[in-house]
Amino acid sequence: MENKDFNKLLLLTAFSCMACDGEIAGEELSLIKELDAKEKLFGDIEVGVELKKLKEQIDKEGNLFLKHYVDELAEVELTEQEELTVLKVAYRIILADDKVEYSEVKFFKVIRSNMKRVADDTILNGIEGIDDYFIQSDIREEYGHLYDSYFGNIDLSHLNIRN
Repeated sequence: MENKDFNKLLLLTAFSCMACDGEIAGEELSLIKELDAKEKLFGDIEVGVELKKLKEQIDKEGNLFLKHYVDELAEVELTEQEELTVLKVAYRIILADDKVEYSEVKFFKVIRSNMKRVADDTILNGIEGIDDYFIQSDIREEYGHLYDSYFGNIDLSHLNIRN
């Protein structure tokens, strides 16, 4: 995948993981800005401008916004390293506010279900501090059921930004 497109996908991943529990925490926003400033993770994207656009888009689309993101993940061809990077970003954003909701873990599993190349062992060894709860095969549901289960239980029509 081209760098520019991959940078956009990473920012979309970060935003989606930030919003997947129905609330945007200040710590999550701060982490995105830090990832941009210190690690240049999003390339030359104007993160503040893009986050504003994404917030407006999710306000209009609600759950459909995250469904589009998941559908996009299912369609793109990523390398093993790119898949691992997507999962790292997702995991870091989920942990940013020191409060891990079950909906966030479930959403991570939905993302993981779209990763075709990266193995569970690679994830456990490649993402510092990840709990195997995020990828346990004995509780991972089949994609369709997991997808339906997540989207059937989350309402993003009133996304709040918490400081």
